[in-house]
Amino acid sequence: MPHSILVSKLMHVPQDWPMLRGDADVSQAIKILRIVTEDRKLEHGHSTPIVLDNDGKLTGFLHLTDLLRNIRHLCEKTDAPCELHRATTPIKNLSRPFVESVTPEDSILKALDIMMDHGVSLVPVMKDGKLQGIIQLSDIFNTVAALLFDEQNPEQRRWLVRRFHL
Repeated sequence: MPHSILVSKLMHVPQDWPMLRGDADVSQAIKILRIVTEDRKLEHGHSTPIVLDNDGKLTGFLHLTDLLRNIRHLCEKTDAPCELHRATTPIKNLSRPFVESVTPEDSILKALDIMMDHGVSLVPVMKDGKLQGIIQLSDIFNTVAALLFDEQNPEQRRWLVRRFHL
């Protein structure tokens, strides 16, 4: 059951997650995220980068909407390209701190409680003050859904999809 599944079983290691230094500006961050997303073929959901200080310590995460909000006014001219070079705000000014963390040995339900209590979909996994990984809501959902409902009957699966999937 979910209470016995450890965070370590679902977490993404930091190397598999987009990470940015807080002193990068918005223009640099957008370019880096584009490169990293293409190079690593990141799945949907891996696009919320985490932000580190110059010493490699976790400071928070960055919503893509905050990046785009910061450049929106630079893209209003219809007869010219976006003036991305003017997006010089350091991303540390846009990043949001993580409210809590879990350890690799915690239950995924602890991570889920943090997500539900604070309306977030990512929780850092820390051990001895060091980032060990990231756990995301979609991974917890998929795991719990598989435990609670793993319909093997092909006819029942087709009926569910026909009946309730739009």
